[in-house]
Amino acid sequence: MTPPLSLLLSLLPRIGVNRYWSLVNAFGSAENVLNACSASLPELSAATKTQLSEYQKRPTDSALWQSACAIIESVDQAGGHLISIEDARYPDLLTEIHNPPPVIYVKGNINALSLPQVAIVGSRHATHAGLKNAALFAQHLSENGLTITSGLALGIDGAAHQATVRSLHTNNNANHHGKTIAVMATGIDRIYPKKHQTLAEEILVNDGALVTEFPPKTAPKADHFPRRNRIISGLSLGVLVVEAAVKSGSLITAKYAIEQNREVFAIPNSIHNAQSKGCHQLIKHGAHLVENSQDIMDHLQSLISHLALEIPSTASDPFYSGSKEKEKSNLSPDEQMLLDIIGFDPKTMDQLTLSCQLNSQQISIALLSLEMNGWIKLSNWGYERV
Repeated sequence: MTPPLSLLLSLLPRIGVNRYWSLVNAFGSAENVLNACSASLPELSAATKTQLSEYQKRPTDSALWQSACAIIESVDQAGGHLISIEDARYPDLLTEIHNPPPVIYVKGNINALSLPQVAIVGSRHATHAGLKNAALFAQHLSENGLTITSGLALGIDGAAHQATVRSLHTNNNANHHGKTIAVMATGIDRIYPKKHQTLAEEILVNDGALVTEFPPKTAPKADHFPRRNRIISGLSLGVLVVEAAVKSGSLITAKYAIEQNREVFAIPNSIHNAQSKGCHQLIKHGAHLVENSQDIMDHLQSLISHLALEIPSTASDPFYSGSKEKEKSNLSPDEQMLLDIIGFDPKTMDQLTLSCQLNSQQISIALLSLEMNGWIKLSNWGYERV
């Protein structure tokens, strides 16, 4: 296979994405840059000019060509696809962002990248309520034909991917189109975190895709994640932030979405929840406050009007159990009191002690019973109702 010219240019020393587009915009195309004489490229380093000169003299024998061929071979070995920006399969929405990746690497369903997508992102250290919200929104949106895009991270990302895969397994509607796409900060042969290896395989089995701008064998690095985030938003019609601290990668994704003229949605929460402050900040600055998936569908309706959309009722919600309210009558008075106090915001033991007339022993006994019977869970943030 002849390496794409965009790949060759991007592999030159010290040619990052920004420098790549600076050169292409100045010379008109990657081909023109690769054929340009060194004198017309004064801003390039000596090492870059040396490799370029070698390529121009004997292309197929050059180190640049050999590096490109090695990457293509490693992509094939990983079962993936290399898609350059000149390729017709390169997603149109991604071409619209500022300095898009010249090359992307895809494993799985390439066509999924061009489907209408909503990104769902949030904290790696999400509350139980946040994880449930991510799952519910992902399930409902995917059941209505939208592809769910996220970053394969722990927490909100993983919950969104998993809920979409689960929905695909259980949904019997022939018109169901939703899939899920994981945008990675590594090569397509390096799943990070390793805990999500099985999830990545399930995404592929269920007609989704893994996508990255980094070649195979690339390990995760801190500066890779913001670059990944711009692709998450760039592929999507809009970005939903479920939970986020004030300083978080999710807000970086939202920032990119705003710059890329994408819709930004945020779920409000308790003012006492540190994981909701990022969402509240987004809402203050113009993000759409959403309480359910229909709010998102309404905003995106003009863009996806060609799809037959119908929001499922609460009764079809796989996380909803109509018998729970009846079961609540079986709780002891102490258990009912604590359950009402906990609500859906995390509560610490100290907060519970101050909020009721029970002593610490009575509280501990009631909490243990509630946890054993699936009413609450203990997280990093305190006790949460589930």
